[in-house]
Amino acid sequence: MRKLSMAGVMLCGALVSGCQGEEWEQRAHEQPGGTGTEASVASTRQAVISPALELSLACVATYANAGTCDWAHWSELWETCKTYEHGELEDGLFLDEVQSGNCTAANWPALREQLITPRPPLVRVREACNGSSQVIQEAGSNGCHTLAQAAGASYVDVPLGKAVTLHAGVDCTGASVTVETDTNLCETSFGSGASANDNVRSFQVQDVVAPPSAHRYDCAPEELTCVENDNIRLGSINRKHTVKVVRVTLAGRSTPELSSIRGRVNDMYAFFAVASHGQVGLESIVSQTVAVTAGSTCTAAKKQAVGQANSNKVLTVYSMPSGLCSTSNAGSRSIYLNGNLFRDYTHETGHVLGLAHGNTRDPSTGTVTQYGDASTFMGKFPSDNYNLPQLHWLGWTKKEELIKVNSAIDNGGFIDVTLRPVGSNAESTSSLPLGAVWDIPGTEPKMRLFIAVPKARLNDTNQIEGGTVIVYRAPRCEGCTGMSMGTTTMARFSARSVNAHAASGLLIKPVGYTSSVVQGVEVFTSVTVRINLAP
Repeated sequence: MRKLSMAGVMLCGALVSGCQGEEWEQRAHEQPGGTGTEASVASTRQAVISPALELSLACVATYANAGTCDWAHWSELWETCKTYEHGELEDGLFLDEVQSGNCTAANWPALREQLITPRPPLVRVREACNGSSQVIQEAGSNGCHTLAQAAGASYVDVPLGKAVTLHAGVDCTGASVTVETDTNLCETSFGSGASANDNVRSFQVQDVVAPPSAHRYDCAPEELTCVENDNIRLGSINRKHTVKVVRVTLAGRSTPELSSIRGRVNDMYAFFAVASHGQVGLESIVSQTVAVTAGSTCTAAKKQAVGQANSNKVLTVYSMPSGLCSTSNAGSRSIYLNGNLFRDYTHETGHVLGLAHGNTRDPSTGTVTQYGDASTFMGKFPSDNYNLPQLHWLGWTKKEELIKVNSAIDNGGFIDVTLRPVGSNAESTSSLPLGAVWDIPGTEPKMRLFIAVPKARLNDTNQIEGGTVIVYRAPRCEGCTGMSMGTTTMARFSARSVNAHAASGLLIKPVGYTSSVVQGVEVFTSVTVRINLAP
């Protein structure tokens, strides 16, 4: 048996004696390789949309056909159709079309197509000095963009991952200033000292370049076990963050106190510091309390709060009055919370950082349950962390912590990989990898399987036992922006399982583990799995 030059991994090629005789027990109720019943993740914004998004769009269509897809009915539509659950409907475009009166029966077919078509986050230039004023120009691509001479730009929305250089002259010439967050031009000056307000004539959009790091790496052609990371926003995610906390009050309703909200933000960034290996930190946090008018709907209150807060931070946290909004949600660089649970903070901020939901699939029926994955904050249950595909997407894993297995198994061989538990994803001296990754051949968009052990031991957070192996299906996500890294668990089993478990064309079988009992609780330090193609 050949060994890779790395700890915890053994592979067997198709031409090596003894490799093909391994017998596998496959559960008869799950057919390998079939993808017809596997729902795609809607928020990856690919051509195929999920059943949940289809239902939401069909619901919106009933409003459009009834003539009530308008601003007067927005709160009702938003809650009834659950548009907040889908990145395609939450990046501002749909709301703008509704406010503009374009969500009509006649326009709905074209608007629906526009909503589900992949699109990048937009740089938006606004006419007044706040983030809720009228948009006068948008840009979705890198390059130089010229404003009309009388545009009077006073605010610019800058999506995460982008830098915008504002110029006093046309064709990106003259005095300039570069910004990487939403910016009030009434409080911004060019390098020359002149005010940028009403004086911007062009702007240059470009990607924020990520500085060198052990977590940002390239895969050379000969590095067959290297797992590529295609996230173009790592430079904006992995740095010190500025945060603004906005406490929104409404007569007759309660809102958590500023001290409590700030405490949750500090707790979240303490979690980020560990999970990101110190890459993400909290640079500063400022607070503001704003009052919204009596009788405000959730949407109206948010718009009032945004206008008063006028935030230009990496993240803005709006704590909403109790009972006003039916759920928490996120958009652009902001999160809107209807409570003060830690998991709501990490879930909604995960959306800002580019994560979509963690779903589960029943292998016996193919039924996908939205938010059903308790191994990630991006589900609806209490959790300890994001899951491994999401940690990788955020740039919080190192090259040696993931092992790509295609070269070992795609020609009929198998590979044994010994994994350490992910846990909090704290820095570790262990040489064992966190996960095995298989790029699924022939998928479009390109998809992967991640095989991981989320936890070392059972705790009070959820019912995932120590040593449990979970197989996640996730997009490779080349060029993805917005809320893109959504996952679906395809298989879940104990380290003690004696069966081979099927997932999207693979068979994964536990073949060993190490554990010890600490204060009456079994703690796993490793689980070894054998991986090959399903026959």
